[in-house]
Amino acid sequence: MVKKCCLLVALLLPPSAVGSPWRVCVTDTSELLTAPVRGAAMREFHALLGAQGAALSFKKYPAGGSRVDLLITDEPPRGLEGVLGLARRAGQTIEPPLQVFYDGALVRHLGRPGKAEALGRALARVAAHETAHLLQQQAAHCAHGLLQSTLPAYELLAADPAPFFLDAHCAHRASD
Repeated sequence: MVKKCCLLVALLLPPSAVGSPWRVCVTDTSELLTAPVRGAAMREFHALLGAQGAALSFKKYPAGGSRVDLLITDEPPRGLEGVLGLARRAGQTIEPPLQVFYDGALVRHLGRPGKAEALGRALARVAAHETAHLLQQQAAHCAHGLLQSTLPAYELLAADPAPFFLDAHCAHRASD
């Protein structure tokens, strides 16, 4: 019980309060991603959430510490077709693991981009979106920015990260 309470408190604190960066560790099917896609994803994720102390990693890390698992799978659960990622909610709390639906959803949404750099950026932007839900403990989506509910393919692939800024006081969408 004490361990669960400490984990919950650690999850609710901003990464800087914990004293070490959060590692968002890709598990399961990360070996399907080429090295250039992984490298681009790590760079983009750092650009988006590095200031909040979060980093994306494709390395194996032991359990414990400031670690959040990110599962990369092909298809979203039945009934959520078209969803690119998922941060699960338990009551009012967003809890790991986070998910990104790669081949069956993200790549289909993007139209199978030919460049690894663009695919890595898109993957990182979806992962950063789900991570932001967890770090801010905010289930609602925003009208714009990283937590917008719709992530258009052209913005996910674009070199410009401006549409994906993190706004701590965003205007929530009425549909959430």
